[in-house]
Amino acid sequence: MDVIVVGCGASGIAALRKLHDNGLRAIGLEAADRIGGRILSIPFGNKYLDFGAAWCHGEKDNKVFEMANKLDLLGRSEPDDKWFLLSNGDPVPDETSQGILQALNDELSKANKNNTLSISECIRKAAKTNSVLRKDPSMTQSFVEWFERDKQVGGQVDPKKGKSLRGLDEMRVCEGDFMLHWKGRGYKTIFDILLNKYPDASKELPIQIHLNKEVEIIKWKTNKPEIDSGKPLVQIKCKDGSLYAAKSVIVTVSVGVLKERHDILFNPPLPKEKINAINNLQLCVLDKIYVEFDKAWWPKAPASFTVLWTDRDKSKFSTNEKWLTEIFSFISIDNYPNILLAWIYGDGAVQMEKVNEEDFKNGVMKLLKVLFGKQFKMSPVKSVMRSQWASNPLARGSYSYRSVASEEIGCGAVELSEPLYHGDNFPVVCFGGEATSHHQHASAHGAIEAGFREAMRLVDKLKK
Repeated sequence: MDVIVVGCGASGIAALRKLHDNGLRAIGLEAADRIGGRILSIPFGNKYLDFGAAWCHGEKDNKVFEMANKLDLLGRSEPDDKWFLLSNGDPVPDETSQGILQALNDELSKANKNNTLSISECIRKAAKTNSVLRKDPSMTQSFVEWFERDKQVGGQVDPKKGKSLRGLDEMRVCEGDFMLHWKGRGYKTIFDILLNKYPDASKELPIQIHLNKEVEIIKWKTNKPEIDSGKPLVQIKCKDGSLYAAKSVIVTVSVGVLKERHDILFNPPLPKEKINAINNLQLCVLDKIYVEFDKAWWPKAPASFTVLWTDRDKSKFSTNEKWLTEIFSFISIDNYPNILLAWIYGDGAVQMEKVNEEDFKNGVMKLLKVLFGKQFKMSPVKSVMRSQWASNPLARGSYSYRSVASEEIGCGAVELSEPLYHGDNFPVVCFGGEATSHHQHASAHGAIEAGFREAMRLVDKLKK
């Protein structure tokens, strides 16, 4: 075997496709009973709901767009009808909300990115110094908290773990429509494309993918090259006792899994630079709550409801209900006219995942009445569903980001993506996944780009 790919999410499947196209022998090992990783499309009627990645973000230099658009698989959204609501259900005047949002964005735009401040530190400082933000401190505080959740900036407790300002320059947002949807097919469609199952399943590529294969240890050789001898440089043992060997391995598991298991997963252990990159890159928790109603009751679709919490309203929820006060937004979903999607972030999301099903549904119903009961006549709720990425042992979060600590020690995506070499120049252990994408991390297209990158690294070496 030439290459083993560990983890069959977007990055792993992309790597397998590229290896296959270039004539290398490769297999994928996936710990779960499905492929997809943090792309999780669940059947819902005759369509699919995405509990992980859902939209193709942008067009230019976007691998997903390049593959899907030519097959007419992506749809465009109309501009949404925006509502800003205080946490008691009262509306916030557009003039007030737009003024504060503009001031926050302006402060972030002009901030010096060549320092080690976090985004959170930047906007909280601006709340005390910006003339627009100082006019109504209480309203500004609500917007700042919403902004931090909406951008998943982290660092409120430990600034070192917050998203860095420098990371804003490092991230390259793809130009074009940022919310391209899959017309009800789900993001899983990208795997149909990569495996050549769409539009004709009979032409699916003969790529080997072994499910329920949780990798227990990766043994790799560091001594002088033995490529010509044909001896395997990598030996992999799975939890079920099965063994695999190859010339090289591409590891595409999430940085959350690497944080938990790198010290027992690799033999010999990873070098210090790699460990520093893993420890200081962060993985945010962003969860979804889908609420299905009998019929749509919002005035216009698509709709977007921003929730601005006040300390007074937070105090009305019990300790066991505090997670509800971390829900920061509701949006309608293309192709699902009776559904609102609520977003919850950070510690609130972690707590939400731990709540039993009955308390979870009762909590959501309570919040809906508080937020929308004053202005709208809601139709009955049919179902409430949630994602649980933090508690998933094969994910441990939603997506990676560059932290202040990463900037301070100079270990980030580039260092994480650097292979471990056998001898002087053969990449025996390669690293993929969205966290290793130098400029498109935190996205499915970044994961795919990273999978292609590592596959071609090995194609170039092994073809020689």
